[in-house]
Amino acid sequence: MAVCSVGTTKYEADIGRLMERRLDRLGGGISPECGRGFAEASIEGGAQLAQWCEAVAELLLMDLAQFEIAYMVNGLPLTLEEKKAVLPEAICRAKRASGLEKLQGELMDYFEGNSYLSLEGYIRFRMQDYRRQLERCVYAAADEMLLNDEYTELLKVLSAFVKLRSSGAGEVYVILNPDGSCTFTDDNDVRIDYEQCSEEGIMSVLVGLSPDRITVYDLSGGRSAELYDNLIRVFDDRVRFFR
Repeated sequence: MAVCSVGTTKYEADIGRLMERRLDRLGGGISPECGRGFAEASIEGGAQLAQWCEAVAELLLMDLAQFEIAYMVNGLPLTLEEKKAVLPEAICRAKRASGLEKLQGELMDYFEGNSYLSLEGYIRFRMQDYRRQLERCVYAAADEMLLNDEYTELLKVLSAFVKLRSSGAGEVYVILNPDGSCTFTDDNDVRIDYEQCSEEGIMSVLVGLSPDRITVYDLSGGRSAELYDNLIRVFDDRVRFFR
């Protein structure tokens, strides 16, 4: 029998409750002694050690990683509202980047020779590659937020431009096809087919035409929700959308 424990002096998280919940879910018969900043348990045999290490791996990757991400986001040169927008997206990206089985194996090796694990120390010194993954998730989320903000501003400019411009066409019909192509026609039966239709391409054509009315027939299987929202932002009540 061996005693294993984990603890923190950095994270404002109830480590004991988190470990208790994760061990209970794994159903290994491990009953830890818990406090807010620590958890300790008597481990009997390799099977229980594996379950203990799986619980610790989940604690690190699914719970404490969120604190690390929050610290990283807080250090970005953004406004408070921008940080609030970046944080959930960064956490979502980090969940896709986790490597539970690999970390569990590393923790098995660690607890073979050690009884206590400092959570912040382990993250800082033994999970440097993972912390770099978290940083990439944070920067990617921040970049996406800034790009979305820039695109929103661009749509506002386009909307103002369309309102000031005299109409170049009566009604334009757009058909979004299942294969990703699209077709433009107008009330004079002029037809243009595009093999590849991006949202940016569609918006560019419609802004150039600046029609009185736009009717969109979506046969793409519902992949155009964002296009619909952006058309409304630019053309307002000129748009009719049929799915």
